[in-house]
Amino acid sequence: MSLTWLVIHYLNIVKGVSIVIILLFTTSLLEAYSVSKGVLLDFTWTFVCQILVSTIAFYLSYKKQHKLRQQIKKQFEHYLDPRQVKELQDNPDLLKLGGEKRYCTFLFTDVRGFTSLSETLEPEEVTEIMNKALTIQANAVKKYEGMVDKYIGDAMMAIFNAPIDLDNHEDAAILCAKEIQDKVKLSGLGIEIGVGVNTGFAVIGNMGSDTRFDYTAIGDCVNVAARLESGTKEAGVDLLIGHETAKSCNFKLKSLEDLKVKGKAKALKVYTWN
Repeated sequence: MSLTWLVIHYLNIVKGVSIVIILLFTTSLLEAYSVSKGVLLDFTWTFVCQILVSTIAFYLSYKKQHKLRQQIKKQFEHYLDPRQVKELQDNPDLLKLGGEKRYCTFLFTDVRGFTSLSETLEPEEVTEIMNKALTIQANAVKKYEGMVDKYIGDAMMAIFNAPIDLDNHEDAAILCAKEIQDKVKLSGLGIEIGVGVNTGFAVIGNMGSDTRFDYTAIGDCVNVAARLESGTKEAGVDLLIGHETAKSCNFKLKSLEDLKVKGKAKALKVYTWN
């Protein structure tokens, strides 16, 4: 009975039920074998207990896994492509909660002139423009299999290569940045988007207080990505790409004059779309 409970509790439902069926079948064979040998051993109670224990364990395991799937859907459905959400639901081990060090590409966006825009338009008009702009950005991130990490007012942060592994995430982030800018220009919203892209190691996972936390990333490379976005005005371009991303991507990028950013003693090598 203990074995039955442990099998269902620690394995996924399909594997657990399969092994329990084998255990029940084995119990039946043992009883039949003992009778054929003239040994009167009653396995009926053992068989009944196995069924009862397996039913209870199956219910509790199903309830636990269903709750986990719903939590994953609630946390990621607005930030990941539905196919990626399903992959996380089918394999929750991909989410290493509590934080892990991962090599990712980070993308930051910001609407230029948002403050002046909000001063000249009605709040409802500003909200409509921002919602459309952020939707364009989120759709592009999902298309290239990244994750929208958060919205910060009129800005957005996205991660490529977390929580799901993504090959050539540097390329994906750059293509995403270009699509965001192209679609915003075609949208007729009358706004411009500055984008910063950088690659490096960061600690990624659920972070925050005991009562409120989010899946996010922290690290120097994340800060640099944000600084690159804010440096687009100074550099005179819409897109700034960090050196680590540039050297790992498969595109021929245009090298710009080194950029001095806040928090860095040395100027950064930066690039843009050629």
